[in-house]
Amino acid sequence: MLRITKLDSFWVLAPSWLKITTIFLIGALSGLGQAPFNIPVLTLVCFGIIIWLDNKAALISHFKLGWIFGCGYFATTLAWITQPFFVDIWATGWMAPFALAIMSMGLALFWGIAFVVAGGRHPLLLCVTFVLAEIARTYLFSGFPWALLGYAWIDTPIYQLAAFIGPHGMTMLTLLLSTFIAYAPRFYGSALVFCIIFLPFFLVIEGPAADEDAAKVRLVHPNVDQIKKWDPNFQEEIYQRHLKLSRSDDMIDLIVWPETSLYLPIEAVQNEISAAANGAYVILGYQRRTDNNKIYNTLGTLSPLGSLISEYYKNRLVPFGEYIPFSALFQKIGFKGLAGQGFSRGTGPEVFWVSSIGKVQPLICYEGIFPQFVGRADDRPDLLILITNDAWFGAGQGAAQHFAQARARTIELGLPMVRVANRGITTVIDARGAFGELLGVDDRGSLDLAIPPALPPTFYAVYGEVIISLILLFVSFIWVIMTSLRILLTRAR
Repeated sequence: MLRITKLDSFWVLAPSWLKITTIFLIGALSGLGQAPFNIPVLTLVCFGIIIWLDNKAALISHFKLGWIFGCGYFATTLAWITQPFFVDIWATGWMAPFALAIMSMGLALFWGIAFVVAGGRHPLLLCVTFVLAEIARTYLFSGFPWALLGYAWIDTPIYQLAAFIGPHGMTMLTLLLSTFIAYAPRFYGSALVFCIIFLPFFLVIEGPAADEDAAKVRLVHPNVDQIKKWDPNFQEEIYQRHLKLSRSDDMIDLIVWPETSLYLPIEAVQNEISAAANGAYVILGYQRRTDNNKIYNTLGTLSPLGSLISEYYKNRLVPFGEYIPFSALFQKIGFKGLAGQGFSRGTGPEVFWVSSIGKVQPLICYEGIFPQFVGRADDRPDLLILITNDAWFGAGQGAAQHFAQARARTIELGLPMVRVANRGITTVIDARGAFGELLGVDDRGSLDLAIPPALPPTFYAVYGEVIISLILLFVSFIWVIMTSLRILLTRAR
C-alpha cells in the first residue's frame, strides 16, 4: 500500500525540480521490465507509484506527470536508437542524443494526453485512457508500437495470455496489477510483488515440437559490420561468405539469408545461389529497382532450379531510415535535402507458397513489431519468416527487444517463425515463443533446424482487438458504476 504518511509529506514539501527528477527516474526504472533486463516487477511497482501520484493533481499537473514519466520510460527503452548514428561516429554521432530526446519526448506525448483525459478522477479511468494511448501509438502516424507496456511479460509464462487478449490486453493487465499494488492493503500488494519477482525463473512454456519428418531450414548468419556492408571493397567477400555458409551436403528444404544480403541484382546471381543451395529453396533479401525507377526493400524466393518464383516488397518502412515522411511537401517548399527518394512501399501483408514448407508470410525487419500487420493477410500462414539486418541496432538492447517482439508475435498468433539476422539473433521460434539453439550478435555461421508446426488459430489471431475493446468497455462500465455510487453516497450524507 503506497498511501503512506511520510511519502505524502515528502511529495507535498518537495521542490518542483525534485518532483520532476523523481518522476523521470521512476519512468526510467519502469523501462527495465523490457528486454534485455526483463524485470517486470520494476515496471509494476513504478507504474503503481505513478498511478498513486496521479491523485496528487494539485502538486503537479496531470500532463506533466504522464509526459515526464513517459520521457523516462522511453529514454530507457529506446536508448538503442543512438546506435545507427555511431556507425559513422564522426559524421553523425553528434545527432544521437538529439534523436533519443526527440523520440522520447514525442512518444511521451501520448502518455501525457492519457493522464490529462483521465484527470485523476479514478485509477480505472487512467487504465482505460492509457491503453487507448498505447493503441494510438500503435496505429497513428504510421505507428511505432515498440516497447509496448505489456511486453514486460514476454520472458515469463504470463505472456501466454496474449494468445487470448493480445498485446494491448497485456498492457491493461499490467496497469490493473499496478493499481492493485498502489491501493490494495499492504499485505496483498506485497504478496503480489513477491510472486512477480520469481516469474522470470519459471519454466518456459514450449509449443509443439517438430516432427521427425519436418522440413529443415538452414539459417545463414553472416554477421557483417554495418560500416562494411556497403563498402565496395568488402561487398564481394561478403557475398562469397553467404554462399559458403549456404553450401551443404545435407538434405535441406529451405535456406534463408538476411535482409539486403545482395549487392548485385538478383538476376545476375540467382543461378549461382541455387547451385550452392544444392536442391533447396532459397529466401533472401535484396534491393529491387523497377522500370519506373522505384526502389523496394525486397524478399525473394528462388526455386531449386534457380527461378525467381516470388517477390515481396516491404510495406512497413522505417521513417527517416527508409523514407522521408511528407517528402513531396518538403520538395514543394524548397527543402530538397529532406525530399530524398528512399524506398517505395509494397502492398503487404502477403502470403505465398513454398514447396515442403507450406504457406509463408514474409516479414522484413521492422514489420515484425506490428501486431496489426503480422498474420493479418487474407490467408493464415503456416510459418512466419522474418529477415532483418540488426547490425543497426547495436549488440545489446535493440537486438534483444527486436527479438522479444518477434517472440510476442508467435505467442499471439500461435505460429512458428524463422528469424534470420545479419547480426542479431538468428533462430527458429516455436508457436509458444520458445526457442532452442541460436546464433547471437557475436556469432558467424549457419544453423540447420527443423520447423515446428503451428497451433490452431488463437482467439487473438481470429478476433484481433475485439477482446481488448470489450475489456475497455467493461472497465469503463465499472468506473461509471463506482463513480455513480460515490456520488449517491455523498448526496445521501
